[in-house]
Amino acid sequence: MFSTSFIALLLRSIILLLVVYQVTWTYARVRDVPGPLLAKFTNLWRLIVVWRRDSHDVYVKLHEKYGDLVRLGPNCVSICKPDVIQSIYGIQKGFVKSDFYAVWQNVINGKRTPSLVFTTDEAQHAAMKRPIAPAFSLSTLVEFEPLIDSTTAVFLSRLDELYASTASVCDLGKWLQYYAFDVIGELTFSKRLGFLESGTDVENIVSSVAANFDRCSVLGQMPWLDYLTYKNPIYLRFFAKPVSSPVISFGQRRLQERLKGGDDDESGDGPTFRDPALRAKVLHGTTPNKPDFLSRYLVLQKEQPDLVTDRQLLTYLFININAGSDTIGSTLRAVFYYLLKNPSSMTELQVELKDARHAGKLSAPLGTWTECQALPYLGAVIKEAIRLNPALALPLERVVPAAGLQIGDVHLLPGTIVGINPWVLQRDKRIFGDDAADWQPRRWLHPNTEKVKYMDQHILSFGAGKRTCLGRHIAMLELTKLVPALVMRYDMRLAEPDKDWRVHNSWAVRQEGLNVILKRRE
Repeated sequence: MFSTSFIALLLRSIILLLVVYQVTWTYARVRDVPGPLLAKFTNLWRLIVVWRRDSHDVYVKLHEKYGDLVRLGPNCVSICKPDVIQSIYGIQKGFVKSDFYAVWQNVINGKRTPSLVFTTDEAQHAAMKRPIAPAFSLSTLVEFEPLIDSTTAVFLSRLDELYASTASVCDLGKWLQYYAFDVIGELTFSKRLGFLESGTDVENIVSSVAANFDRCSVLGQMPWLDYLTYKNPIYLRFFAKPVSSPVISFGQRRLQERLKGGDDDESGDGPTFRDPALRAKVLHGTTPNKPDFLSRYLVLQKEQPDLVTDRQLLTYLFININAGSDTIGSTLRAVFYYLLKNPSSMTELQVELKDARHAGKLSAPLGTWTECQALPYLGAVIKEAIRLNPALALPLERVVPAAGLQIGDVHLLPGTIVGINPWVLQRDKRIFGDDAADWQPRRWLHPNTEKVKYMDQHILSFGAGKRTCLGRHIAMLELTKLVPALVMRYDMRLAEPDKDWRVHNSWAVRQEGLNVILKRRE
């Protein structure tokens, strides 16, 4: 028989062969795509990059070095090339979201509960989107405008009270975040959430949203780590809270506050409506009649109870709170940072607003949506901030379908994860010109309308195709109304004009260092 030493040698040889095979297969998967050496063999490379929070800069430099395609992992390719958005994100192209999005799915009572953004099942996405899409349409903006105006009025009064009248330094970035949260409160619950009035992070929800982005953006680079930890079946069964997300618990408590007499349990133990009397109250239409999102969702639940379940209602609220606050706060901070770092742009915008006011084309103190939308330079400023500072700055991952994907001379096999990073694409000189890395709002006012249209087709800040952000119209309404309100009311300057801000990327871009001095304009 075989000796012990021979058996040991045989086992070691088999293990070595398996390792060699795995390494060879991993490397060969997308061998024609260049990238960092470690990224060719393990996703640990991109996990570390995202964990460092500077991936937005790293990926720009990688594409400058390697070209249109960069290998970020054994089976993951970042693409930055003009005219390929529709090939990947277009309708009926067959590219589905990768498991990066599954990491973001919440758990309610031990079960995964994908929201509209984070479901990877296209049929499920269509079913979830269909009933609520009308609430986000352009035609509903006129109903939401008064809700935004009421929060803006409070915001301006708080800035007057705390900073404009005292000459104190204002952390405008923090207050813009608070504003975005209170607007979401008005739009979703017809009730500000208390950020502006208190000047604090109510129930630490801003920190909770940030922590969720920090954790999920990193785990999303190696999704199986999430399966082993936060979504481990043993953990979910014996250790997990009934509601995994602080954001869902936050929304649940606001829901309970709306439905007086309901299940006012502060523990956050699962969905609401367990009280039969409360359910009857909802289903018979006796809840308050408000134009906000919650009222619309409750009507949908009344009409389609099998589709809009209690669990689904919570996920709708989650998307409103999670996506409608952090991303808008990021974009608002970008608008004012670039205006303050580029005084000529601020002056040009002030002149446009002043001329419109004197011509009777802009109401005081808050212009209407129709009036503000007609101001060309204001629109260019917002578009340029969205271009240079897309609120989400990691590749928007998709899985190559059975037909594969041809990019130039490279054929990517089915199952390959591909994605375009808005932060990278929106700095591509082939699309936006040699000054693509620079702040230049007037690029959007170029007389060549075809050139402007071509640039606009390469803006991925709100996604593309059937997964385009449902709340994009709300976001533009908020941006278009608040920016002129602040610019008309205050003279602003950076407290430390020679310092750049600090940008942290955990898919959602967060900035620190927007400290300003405010003075009321005469």
